[in-house]
Amino acid sequence: MSEKRVFVIAAEVAAELNKGMVIAKRLLLIASNARALALRAGVSAAGFRPITDSIDELVRTTLQSSKVINKKAQKLSRIATAETRAASALIKFEDVYKTATNAQFICSLEPTIAETHTHHNELMAEFKREAKGLNDMLRVLHSELRTAQIISTMLSVEASQAGEVYQDQLNSIATSVSQSANSIQSHVLQSLNLFSELTRVVYASKSSL
Repeated sequence: MSEKRVFVIAAEVAAELNKGMVIAKRLLLIASNARALALRAGVSAAGFRPITDSIDELVRTTLQSSKVINKKAQKLSRIATAETRAASALIKFEDVYKTATNAQFICSLEPTIAETHTHHNELMAEFKREAKGLNDMLRVLHSELRTAQIISTMLSVEASQAGEVYQDQLNSIATSVSQSANSIQSHVLQSLNLFSELTRVVYASKSSL
């Protein structure tokens, strides 16, 4: 696996998460608009106010999780890059042994090769731990975003009970919440797919040794 490929995948994961964060920030504005509209609508839209608090909480969770996941993705990229270098070194050592079996000082390489093998195994173990943690966080975030669909449904119910003057606007807000959450989920899912590709390529390089 080339170092360039590792960096490209990590950058793509970060880009997908950043897109999701941009949309999450828009959700804050949607929640703010919903609160303002609920105030104007008065008692008929009173149920909107606590629901907008749920939107705020969802946005905070999304932003915080995305930041942590991004940092973990960067760390995983560094580990994968180091693993790539160690794997490349082991392959070169193997080539040297094949082409210079009878060389006078070939045995002097053995301590270095053993040390590189140990380092490579340690990196693979660390990659496995970090990869599992990152994968779990992405799946949890993807699952938490399903809450937005419940929030959207609740908003639609409240909109149906509001006065006719505000119904269309409140329904529009409910739709915006649903669409925004779907978009964020899509970016998180793409991050998961990219991350799976990175994991697959790293393990492929291990099996070639």
